[in-house]
This record gives sequence, C-alpha cells and structure tokens, in this order.
Amino acid sequence: MQDSLRHGKVNPVAIALVPPIIFLAGLMIYSGFRAVAPSALTIASTQRVEAIEVIKGISPVTKRGLEIPQTASLRSGGSSRLVIAHSASNGAFLLVSGTISAGFIGEKVELDSMLHLKFARNTFRVESDGKPVDAFVFYCRLETKPLIVDDPNTNPEVSTMDLLFANQSIGPVPPGMLYADRYESDSGMKIEATMSFGPSGTMGLGEVAQLNFKLDPSSTAWIEMPRNVRLQHKAVGTENIDVGILIPLNDRGSGPFSISMFGEEVASVGRP
Repeated sequence: MQDSLRHGKVNPVAIALVPPIIFLAGLMIYSGFRAVAPSALTIASTQRVEAIEVIKGISPVTKRGLEIPQTASLRSGGSSRLVIAHSASNGAFLLVSGTISAGFIGEKVELDSMLHLKFARNTFRVESDGKPVDAFVFYCRLETKPLIVDDPNTNPEVSTMDLLFANQSIGPVPPGMLYADRYESDSGMKIEATMSFGPSGTMGLGEVAQLNFKLDPSSTAWIEMPRNVRLQHKAVGTENIDVGILIPLNDRGSGPFSISMFGEEVASVGRP
C-alpha cells in the first residue's frame, strides 16, 4: 500500500518547472518561425531624392487589376502618376525602396471571387512623432531603356508633349530647365521624351501612340499604385511586390518614419 502511494505522489518541484519549460519551448518555436518567415517589408535602400511628376492618367495594372509585367507598356486611362526620382543631397523627399512579402499579404487578406488577394493602397501608412505623413506609394519601373507608356492624351487639339511635367501635384519641383522634349534638373536628373507607335498591353495586340522616356543612369522610374491592388494567389504564382515609398521631408518632425501596413508597423527608417 505504501509502495502504491509513494509511486502515486506528484513531485511539487516538477510542477513548478513545467510552466517555465513550456514558455521556453514556445519562445524557441516562435523565434525559429521568425527566423525563417519572411519580413513583411524588406528594405533594400533609403536615399534622399528630388522627384518630378512626368505625366498622369496612366495605369500600372491590367484590366483584371494585376501588375503589368516590366516588359509591357504602361496602360493609358488610369489615375496613376509617373514620377522620376534622382539622388540629391538637397532633395525634398526620402525614397524608401523595398519588397513587400506576398506571404504577409496572404495572412492579412482573404481571396476574392477571382482568386486574387485584393488590398487598398491606403493600407500603407507613414507616421513621424506620432503624426501621419502624406507619403506616396509606388511600383518600381525597371524597364527604362526606354520606359514605354501608352499615350494617355485623348484630346487631338492638345499636344501630348505639352502635357509632360505640367500641373505638378507632387512637389516641390526640383530646380532645372524644361525643354520641348526633355527636362534637366540642376542636380543632374535628365528625362528625354519622344513619341512613337508600338504594341500595347501584355498581349501586344495592335499598335498605339506611345511615349518613350530615356533617363540618366542615376534616375529611377516609379508609377503610383492604383487605389486597389491585386495579387494572384500563391497557387498560381504569387510574387513579392517591389515598392517605393516617397516621403516628403517638409514637415518639422525630428523622429524616424514609421511605416505600417494593415495597422502593423513593418519598418522604421531614420531621417537623412
């Protein structure tokens, strides 16, 4: 009987050790997951830049709302703006370039009826010192030799070339010289524009009037994200999103810029 009771006793020391062991095991699993799970936003670079709006009324996405491949021309008829950025020590903006994890988007958004992950551009939020900053979110445009844009001008009485660099909505405009076919900033940004005809869209069906832009080697092209963004589900090849966040430096804050998505901080970058 004593033997039976002795073997049936519970060791109080063992009971005391169980919660810490469970906690440590959970912490190790979480740390391991964080080590292999992709970051929501991986920052590739931050630089101070000058920026100029080239033209508006274009779109970086197909009619289904998916991002247009880099090799295809940008569509006309959208609400996005084409912006060129150039490194400048006195630039009015901070350009944060990085990659959004498609896995992170998949965790936050359910598939829609088209089996796409749909989310809004205003999902992104930038703050400094606890106050919102009016930043711009862009897709990166890598094909710039030349960068091809379908002509968005629908008024035959107006020259498309006259619409370039006009009615700036992103400022301040960097100081420089505007010519009939190009723009040159005092800091070395060069944007040359010519008209041509070429295949439009991802299928390349038919030819339309287009704008060809050639940039200096130190400038980069950015196309504003539309109001709503769609990604294909990973079952059909979801890819990460290369983005640029253009942050104005005209506020009087002093703290770093906090970048959030879906209400969750995904990055913090210091001021230049």
